[in-house]
Amino acid sequence: MSWNQLQRQRLALEKEILNTYFPQFSWINPIDSNNTRIEGEVKTNVGNVYKLRVYVPSDFPNSLPDMVVIYPYPLKGYQGQDMKRHETSRSMHTLTPRDGYLKICHYRDWLPNITLYKVVLKGRIWLEALEGHKRTGQPIDAFLSHMQ
Repeated sequence: MSWNQLQRQRLALEKEILNTYFPQFSWINPIDSNNTRIEGEVKTNVGNVYKLRVYVPSDFPNSLPDMVVIYPYPLKGYQGQDMKRHETSRSMHTLTPRDGYLKICHYRDWLPNITLYKVVLKGRIWLEALEGHKRTGQPIDAFLSHMQ
């Protein structure tokens, strides 16, 4: 299935914005609305490199895109524990894994005017909070409380 004209215009704008702020992100299967994703590496302030994947839903921008951490795999938290063990956790801002990868909760309520740039930015912020969790054992929520 392919994107409709309005979606193609929106995705072109999304690509332009991402190229400006996250040029390391690539589009995968951009023609196939049932399998479009964006992926890219993010380096945290402490120098660790992670790779995020955002699944662009076929009815984008009307539905929330899923975001997962695909590298490193498995994603480790405090004391080397697999982060997927948290499943759906409010305090860790995680959801049931997708395709075997940890899914990050990035927006509680979705609106069509939210951009993929903002989704990736939230992923970047979540990764910074993960660094704090790995260092202290505190839940991700302790580092994101200002975002609620």
